Amino acid sequence: MRIKDETKRLAIVENTLDIVFEKGFAGIKMAGLAKDVGISPSTLYVYYKSKEELIISVFKELIKNKTVQSEKDIDKDLPYKLKLKTLWLYWINVSINQSKEMSYIHQIKQSPYYDLVPDDVKDIGYSVGFELFDLGKKEGLIKNVDNEILATIMSALLMQTVTLITNKKMTLNKKNSDLMFSFLWDAMKG
Repeated sequence: MRIKDETKRLAIVENTLDIVFEKGFAGIKMAGLAKDVGISPSTLYVYYKSKEELIISVFKELIKNKTVQSEKDIDKDLPYKLKLKTLWLYWINVSINQSKEMSYIHQIKQSPYYDLVPDDVKDIGYSVGFELFDLGKKEGLIKNVDNEILATIMSALLMQTVTLITNKKMTLNKKNSDLMFSFLWDAMKG
C-alpha cells in the first residue's frame, strides 16, 4: 500500500472545497480533481476509494474540527448566557471567514450524501450546542423544548445575521452582535 502524503491530502480537501463552493457536488469529477491537485487519478484513489468516500470524509473532518474548536472557545466559567453568545459568535465568525467550509457543510446537509454520514458524526456536529441547550434547560434559563427546535431557531437567526453582514446591510460590531444575539436570547429564554 502506498504511503499517504498529508500535503497531498490537504490539497485534495482544499480543491474539493473549492469545487463544491463553485459548482456543487455535481462538479466533482475525480479525474479533474486529481489534475487540479497535480496528482494522477490512481493516486487520488489511494486517498479516497470513491467520490462518495471523498465527500463524506471531507464533511467528517470539517465537522470534527469545527466542533472541537467551538468547544475550546467556550470558557466553562462564563455565565450561561455568555457561553451561548460565545457559541453564537463562533459560528458567525466561521460562517463569514470560512465560507467555503460552511457552504460545504450546508450543501451536504441538503443532499442525498447526508444519508451516508454516520449518525455518530452527525451527533458530533450538534454536540456542543445540544450540551449547552441541555445545561440551559436544566438551569431553567431557556425553554424546555426539543433541542432540534432550539437549534433551528439559533441556526435561522445566525444565518440571517450572516446574510445581513455579507450583504453589507449590517456591520459586525459589538452593538449589532448584541442586538442580534438579544433576538436569539428572547426567542430561547425560559
